[in-house]
Amino acid sequence: MPENLQHLPFDGDDREPHAASVVAPGGRPDPPHSPWRTVGAREVYRNPWLAVTEYAVIRPDGQPGIYGVVDPGDNVSVVPLDDEEHVWLIGEFRYPTQRFAWTLPSGKVEAGEDTLAAARRELAEETGLHAAEWEMLGAHPLSDGTSTQISHIYLARDLCQGEARPEGTERLTLRRLPLREAVEACRTGAITDATGVLGIWGAWLRLHGVTGW
Repeated sequence: MPENLQHLPFDGDDREPHAASVVAPGGRPDPPHSPWRTVGAREVYRNPWLAVTEYAVIRPDGQPGIYGVVDPGDNVSVVPLDDEEHVWLIGEFRYPTQRFAWTLPSGKVEAGEDTLAAARRELAEETGLHAAEWEMLGAHPLSDGTSTQISHIYLARDLCQGEARPEGTERLTLRRLPLREAVEACRTGAITDATGVLGIWGAWLRLHGVTGW
């Protein structure tokens, strides 16, 4: 989150606030219409799954400050829908929130990987399913006040079953649910994961439209 500072936090950084050489989050210079100006950046933390960068900024009110941005890389989520219009869900205990949650097969887009290739890989690894038909339902920032991550959501159809290969950090439960019931579970709060709700509602709207309920 942004924080007001009396002085910019980067010693020896004598660049002008509008210097074009300074990159903003996402690896590009500030766009001309942005009310923020990036004047410096330093990586403060990195592990195999994410990086945290602290940016020195000129805020919209003209005051100097800092802004911390988390970059876990982009994500894919898949709505696997079979011929009977049942969706396959993943149940997993989520460590950060310390609770069990139902969601869609999902995972990180690796460096240099196409989002569709990542979706195919994650679906196969987590469920053993393979799909012959793929359609992009949307791409959504998950927490754009603090993170650069975009979630790319796909509808996968014409399914066939193979062998799942979950990672060592994953203890997964599979559940097959009628899409209509999954939509209702999103409405009532039984499914709360953001990409799960977006994907399930997106699949329903794609197949049935707004009046299909």
